[in-house]
Order: sequence, then structure tokens, then C-alpha cells
Amino acid sequence: MKNIYLALLSFALLLMVQTANANNSVTTERHNSAKKISRTVAKQTEAANQAYQSHVWFHSIDIFLSGDINANGYYHRLEVEFDADTSQPYQQVFAEFTLLPTYGGERVFYTSSVFELYRDSPDDWLAIDTVLENQFNPDDYLLTVRLFDASTGYLLTEISGFDNANLDYIPLEDYNHDSYLPPPTVEVSAGTTGISVLLALCLVLINRSRQTASGAK
Repeated sequence: MKNIYLALLSFALLLMVQTANANNSVTTERHNSAKKISRTVAKQTEAANQAYQSHVWFHSIDIFLSGDINANGYYHRLEVEFDADTSQPYQQVFAEFTLLPTYGGERVFYTSSVFELYRDSPDDWLAIDTVLENQFNPDDYLLTVRLFDASTGYLLTEISGFDNANLDYIPLEDYNHDSYLPPPTVEVSAGTTGISVLLALCLVLINRSRQTASGAK
């Protein structure tokens, strides 16, 4: 009965987190039932160092960045792919993804569905593709990924930019910031020739004024 209660509580918390962040980002999830996509990797790392691990740990984690409309070096699309292993024959887990800005608190931007790990199988990977829509200012973010036991909600393993440099200083901004292009500025400059002509015209007008005044006398 206690395990059922904990499972229901974990599901409720998961649903609350996903609902709270639904308006800030849109995430597509893929796992071992889909095929991995080959792309140019912006950042990648073997998960050698981890903040915490139990009988579950991260084997590898890859980071992909794309979407820089205003070409300022900050991206609104973040993809994360990781492979986790366990010493158990079978383990059900779910993943939590957070971003920590330079100033401010850690924010959960996605919590995954439940998926399975099978010892050191390379086919039990998980991938998410997230478009940050709003409330993410241009900044260098620290990424943290945590795996929880699907039955109890207990933390099983955690990896972040504090452990792996490739998960830190990730240049991100939301789509609203990225899609803003400042209006073009119109510069009006008078070159040397333009100034000379203007001065010549002024002198002509002054001379004509003097001649008219002399004639009137």
C-alpha cells in the first residue's frame, strides 16, 4: 500500500512539474523504441564524473544546440541524449532536466515519462528535444539531469555541469528573445564633398544678399 501511495505521489509531482513548465518550453521525447538521429555534436561527454549515483549511473550524455535567429551566439533549442546503466537486471526510472542561470534559481524545464534500464544495454537511451519559448533570458546555463526510481520517487543518480564541464556554460535564450531583431538604423553621413558643396552654396547666398543690399542703397 505504501509503494502504491509513493508511486501516485511521484506521478502527481511529475504532472505538476510538467504543467508548470508547459508554457515556458515545448519538449519532444524519444527513447529506445525510436532511432537515434545522427547530427553534428555541439557538446558531448562521457559521464565519468557524477555528483551522486547508486545502482544506477550515467554512461554517456550528449548535448546538441540549434536555433540562433539573431546570430548572437545564444540558442533557443536544446537536445539532450543520454545512456544510463544499472547493476540490476531491470530498473524503471524517470528523468528530470533543469537549467541553472548565472543569477537566479534552478528551474525544471522537463520531466520525462517512465522508461526502463537493462544493465549496460546501449539500447535503453533517452533523448529530449526542447524549444525554450519564454522566460529564459540570454545566459550561460548549467544543465542538471537526475534519474529517479519510478516506484518510490527516490533519487538514483545525478549529473550536472558541476561534474562535467560540457554541461556548464550552455549558451541559451528563449525563442522570444532569439526572434527579436532590432529595427535597422539609418545613418545619414555627409562626406567631405557634401560639406564642401553646402559651404559653397552658403557663400553664394551670402554674396547675393550683399549685392542686393548694395544695389538697394
